[in-house]
Amino acid sequence: MRLLPVAIVLLLSSSIIRAQNASDTAQSPPAAASVDALHSYESCTFDDGLQIAKIDSLPPGVQQRSIDTTQGPKIIQMLDGRRIMFAYGVGGDFFANVKPERLPDDTWAIEKQNLLDELAAMLSSQHDTMPNRNLPETIHGLEVHGLDRTELKGSTLGFYLLFDNKRHIATSVYLLNQEPLTRRFQAIEQYRDLRTRFLATYTGCIAQNQSLQTPATKDGR
Repeated sequence: MRLLPVAIVLLLSSSIIRAQNASDTAQSPPAAASVDALHSYESCTFDDGLQIAKIDSLPPGVQQRSIDTTQGPKIIQMLDGRRIMFAYGVGGDFFANVKPERLPDDTWAIEKQNLLDELAAMLSSQHDTMPNRNLPETIHGLEVHGLDRTELKGSTLGFYLLFDNKRHIATSVYLLNQEPLTRRFQAIEQYRDLRTRFLATYTGCIAQNQSLQTPATKDGR
């Protein structure tokens, strides 16, 4: 009978350990959800020869970056991110540098506004750029904002922001200039056609990938 209390203590300790392990296991899905969410941005194909040439994850320990806005320097907090480089053909010059970033839920509205203020700062400081006023409010469910240079000059010809307001993913898209002799466009109108095609195809690909991961609601969103 004297051994009974010891047995009870051991039984309770075992139960507590199992409960803690179960709790740890239950907390793991968010990390997996993050990987799945960004995977939708890094597995797309194009019918005009454009392809994903390189994918990089955020360096270990990097969870924020600084941007210049109309309100001064701001810090963007990130839970996860990628850098996805697109090029025409193997070894071709890069056409797009795409950076999807998953942002914290509780600061999403602030972070989003800061990114929009960064876009406004670019427009005010770079006098050879113009906002793209022909954009719809959303393309395949992603809110879109952007600007382009008025001439084929400089290393970056366009900058666009894609906002997934449901999943809190903000994507910065840099459309790059290329060497004149090898680039796929020789006039600003040709660049604009490629830009429009890229935004439509890429956002459509993201939406399709997301639909395979998350069942659609009754209204199709």
